Amino acid sequence: MNLAELDRLRGQAEQLRAVDTQDIPGPERTLLLGYTCDRDTWHVYARGAYLHVLVYNHVTRVVVRYERHFHWQAADLVPDKRVYPESTDLEFARLLTSHGLNLRFTSFDPARYERLAQKPFHGAIYDSATRGLANVEGGSL
Repeated sequence: MNLAELDRLRGQAEQLRAVDTQDIPGPERTLLLGYTCDRDTWHVYARGAYLHVLVYNHVTRVVVRYERHFHWQAADLVPDKRVYPESTDLEFARLLTSHGLNLRFTSFDPARYERLAQKPFHGAIYDSATRGLANVEGGSL
């Protein structure tokens, strides 16, 4: 096949790998926390009826990207660098890997796990009123 055919084939495969809010039962919580190649924090969380993706600079607390949808392409929910295993929901990770995604985890940190395990959110969330970041219970790292 040529390059255009390869791109078309990949695009068709991506269309089959969708994630909906109905796929993620349970309470509002962090589903995945990681970081990008630019060292921005990548936070995927369930809140309300949506799946949210929030990318922000952890130091300056500037929002780089924020989106919320009922329906996502699975590949759009994973950062391009690493994921913290202590802040990744097991069922969400299983769902993503069942769609053929490879989650690149950092080393497991037992102390971080103990600090965050019982908290619903492991990173900041988006505050639509201020268009900035908000910490909720357990929201700071």
